[in-house]
Amino acid sequence: MTEEELREHKRSLQQKAYRKKQDAAGKAPRKVLATEEVRRAAHAARQKKWFYRKKQDREWLDQWDAYHRVRYRKLAGPPTPRLTEEERKARQKAYRESYVRPEPTAAQKAKWSERAQERWAAYYANETPEQRALRLAAKAFYRETEVQPKVREIVEHIKHHFAKATSEVMRQDAADEWADTGLSCWLTSKALWYREVLG
Repeated sequence: MTEEELREHKRSLQQKAYRKKQDAAGKAPRKVLATEEVRRAAHAARQKKWFYRKKQDREWLDQWDAYHRVRYRKLAGPPTPRLTEEERKARQKAYRESYVRPEPTAAQKAKWSERAQERWAAYYANETPEQRALRLAAKAFYRETEVQPKVREIVEHIKHHFAKATSEVMRQDAADEWADTGLSCWLTSKALWYREVLG
């Protein structure tokens, strides 16, 4: 027996012993690997199955989408006509004006002023001398720091506008602009009064 034959004989004995141990342990023998052709065929079958499933999924999703489109059209009713630019702007303007609080009426203002006068009268009736001194000091400080600078600024504006006016019409326009307390503030009328008094 040559050396090569002896090596092959020992390998076959080892394999037999190994298989006996496997059988005794209740284990299946080693799997035989599939050939390349079988492996490729199995891979192609798996791919085909996967693509077919994807196609089914896509068809199902398309049907689901179409069903909901029809359902939504039924629920929503006929389509609304498209607005022109002017109609859209008018709707926007109406919406903006709808949530702006309206100006109070004269009756409301009178009622509020009456209530405020009543409350202030009650406050003045119950005011102590210390409270009165503190209130007057705070009022004087506010007038010096807030009112007077604002009045001076408005007076300067008025003087500037009247100096720029070259005709009686422009002077009247400036007077109308500055006399409208609703557009600026109550200090405007105060400044006009100061201008009349101070000259």
